[in-house]
Amino acid sequence: MTVAAGGARRRTGARVLPIVGVFLLAVVAAVVAVAGAFVHMWASPAGLVLAVGGAAGVAVLARACARTRAGGGVVAVAWLAPTLVLAQHSPGDDLVITGEPVGLVFLFGGSVSHAVALGLGAGRNSPRAVT
Repeated sequence: MTVAAGGARRRTGARVLPIVGVFLLAVVAAVVAVAGAFVHMWASPAGLVLAVGGAAGVAVLARACARTRAGGGVVAVAWLAPTLVLAQHSPGDDLVITGEPVGLVFLFGGSVSHAVALGLGAGRNSPRAVT
C-alpha cells in the first residue's frame, strides 16, 4: 500500500489495473481494426455494421476502462494505425480498404466513434474517478 498526499491509503493495484486494461484494449483494438478491414466488404450492410460496431464497441470499452482521455487516445491510435496502413497500396498493388463508399464509411464511422468516446471522457456517471 502507498500513502497518498492527503494521507489516504491507496493500493498499488488500483493504479496498475487501468494501465494493463488500456494495454490489452489497445491489442484488441488492433485486432478489431484488421478484422474490420477485411469484414467491411463482406456482405453489403452486415459486414459494414459489424466492422463499425466493433470499432464503436472498442471505443466504449476504452471509455469505461481508461481513467483518462490519454488511455482512450492510446486505444484510438491502436485502432487507427493498422486501419490507415491497410488503406495504403502495398508493393503488390493490393488494397484492403478501398476508396469506395463502403471503405470510407468504415474509416469515417470508426474514427467518429473513437472521437466521440474521447470527447465524452470518463464522465460524471462513471464509477471511476475523473483525473
